[in-house]
Amino acid sequence: MPSASASLDFERPLAQVKALFFDVDLAVREKIHRGIRLQWLPRAPSGERRLRRQLRVLDKMVVEEVVIERGADDTWVERFVEGPNAGTRFVGHFEEEGPNLSRVRLEAWVGPGGFAQGLGKLSPMGLEKAMKRVLGEYKLALQGYEPGHARGAVLTALAVATKWIPAMRALDETRRRHAVAVLLEVAWSIACVDEPPDEAERDAMRAVVAAMWNATLDAPLEERMVRAAVEGVRKHGPQARFAHLGQKLASIGFAELGIEIAVLLAEVSHGLDASELDALRTLTLSAGLPEETLRDAIRRIDLALSGGEPLSRMSTFV
Repeated sequence: MPSASASLDFERPLAQVKALFFDVDLAVREKIHRGIRLQWLPRAPSGERRLRRQLRVLDKMVVEEVVIERGADDTWVERFVEGPNAGTRFVGHFEEEGPNLSRVRLEAWVGPGGFAQGLGKLSPMGLEKAMKRVLGEYKLALQGYEPGHARGAVLTALAVATKWIPAMRALDETRRRHAVAVLLEVAWSIACVDEPPDEAERDAMRAVVAAMWNATLDAPLEERMVRAAVEGVRKHGPQARFAHLGQKLASIGFAELGIEIAVLLAEVSHGLDASELDALRTLTLSAGLPEETLRDAIRRIDLALSGGEPLSRMSTFV
């Protein structure tokens, strides 16, 4: 038997509610777990993703690691794998109540040490209240949620980058087209360094193109660029590929802009993986820019995507 359970109705179709719960990146970008600092850990070879969560309780920092994954019968499972709550898991069951009404039933299976939050271990009633609060935060996050779209203030994150627009518009047509092509090649390559770009990254790239150049990427062109980026990283390896791309950025005279867009693409979906961070470092140094340029870009864009609250997320770049 579970240690506690709670349920809540969502006024949205079941498919959208499921997408919300399995969109782990949303927990980072939109701060579902308020008051907790979140950090993506490098992806395991098996593909497993872990979030490190830090919570300050009085003068003590509590650190734990969790995994969110799909369980049996299409359940949503959050497992606590490191920290004081190791061994605990939350299991969410999804039930369709109507065309636009869904119910999520959340069960807690507490590990051998009990479940601690804040100043101490929760009683069954306290645990139930905590679960209801988590469900309420997901319900709040569902407002305006569109599966597969880049969340976070993408255009705000681009605000610094827009200062290069006049200089780019001043180029003749041939040079401008070449510069844009290089910038897109760099951004798609960063998005592909760990795996093919997901829908949030694709959506962010479309926002970049619309905001920076008042243009659109048609589907065939987008697919060609993604395939070329994947093949370039695979054929040459990340180190050589991004060293070459850094030199191309320097040659067009828009190296800082290229770093800004590349950081946005790396951050927008799930924060920085170790592989993305290595690629960005190589890109920056090969473009002739100091490492501090990259640090500044990561801090600013991370802050913009997290809604302007620096304590809501932590970058792996410290």
